[in-house]
Amino acid sequence: MSRGSLVQTLFERYSTDLKRYVAHKFGDPHDAEDIVQDAFHNLLRTTETEKLENPRAYLYQTAHNLALNRLRKQGHHDNYAAMDHTEEDERSPARAVEAQNDLKVVEKHLSALPEKCQKAFILHRVKGSSYQEIADELEVSLSSVEKYLMRAMRFLRENFDENT
Repeated sequence: MSRGSLVQTLFERYSTDLKRYVAHKFGDPHDAEDIVQDAFHNLLRTTETEKLENPRAYLYQTAHNLALNRLRKQGHHDNYAAMDHTEEDERSPARAVEAQNDLKVVEKHLSALPEKCQKAFILHRVKGSSYQEIADELEVSLSSVEKYLMRAMRFLRENFDENT
């Protein structure tokens, strides 16, 4: 089965439920359709579609992440639009110092992770590399990249929860 027909089959099988899930979880049925389309577009761009162990889980996780990213971007945009820029200028030096301190804590915690896990996290979160670009650079599968990133995020969440 070609990658396109596999994605078409998955779309027919899961798109309606996936839209329902995203709309229920994130509260916007209009965005849900766009998010689901983006999830399938990501799947179509994946070079190893046939190797996915659980395409349904991949789609749900991708849609979930896309929805979270959209919420974050919207939140950042709303916060920026509402911000008084003179207040921002007064806080900038303090925020820069705080950000540097946070970065040192993250770097300290990341050093406890395996090297490929660290690299995957830095490539994705700092440099903005796609999963495919990370997989190519680390010479691993997309599934491994996903696992590295989930492990790093879980590890950092646990450690930041302990420290804050």
